[in-house]
Amino acid sequence: MPIPALLDSRPEPDSSAGDPVLPLSDHLIELRRRLIICLAYAALGSALCYHWSGKLLGWLARNAGGVVFTLPAEAFLVRIKAAVCAGLVLFLPLILHQVWLFVARALSPGLRRLAAVLAAVSYLLCLVGASLAVFVVVPAAMRFLLAFGSDDIRPLMTLSGYLGFVTSLALSFAGVFQLPIVLVLLNRLGIVTRQGLRRRWRYIYLFAFIVAGILSPSPDVFSQLALAVPAIIIFELTLLVLR
Repeated sequence: MPIPALLDSRPEPDSSAGDPVLPLSDHLIELRRRLIICLAYAALGSALCYHWSGKLLGWLARNAGGVVFTLPAEAFLVRIKAAVCAGLVLFLPLILHQVWLFVARALSPGLRRLAAVLAAVSYLLCLVGASLAVFVVVPAAMRFLLAFGSDDIRPLMTLSGYLGFVTSLALSFAGVFQLPIVLVLLNRLGIVTRQGLRRRWRYIYLFAFIVAGILSPSPDVFSQLALAVPAIIIFELTLLVLR
């Protein structure tokens, strides 16, 4: 496939606007092309971030008072995982753009504009949620959890286990911060209303704590509260923009 055709950023023709409808084979070819570009972006982002993955892990490990690795290849594999995660976050807008170019053909002009706005807001909320977890919640959670140690009981965390804890918490917060997008879509579809959600606030608060208990990577109360309270605050703020 020629390079110019592979990197073509134009959406497919819109049948609602009188453009010809593409056959299924052309849709599959287009899907393959978009997937190849997404994989190329992910690989490029991972390669660029690998150089700084060691410093990133070192910075994260400070909150735990240092970590260890127990297998010969553990540090190398964890650096690759960290580089992949950082690369995906760095190139996520470009990857989402490719997804948008594939699905935009099936949307009307009005839905295209709404989807474009929601996608941008969703990415920003994802960054805010993950940043809150990494920069605020993780340090506070580690201080709380490590305080249960003593002179005879000292923490000795592995690199992979600690990175898994941080990643799980960041993903949980990023997912919870997508709540406004879900509520706005349900509201536009007429499934929920602001008045209906307001009447059921007690059940929604309880559901937030249940979900926080499930998504939290640690069973301690602090991590669950740190996830449930922002979810409730986001819910209340989202009600202000619903109809």
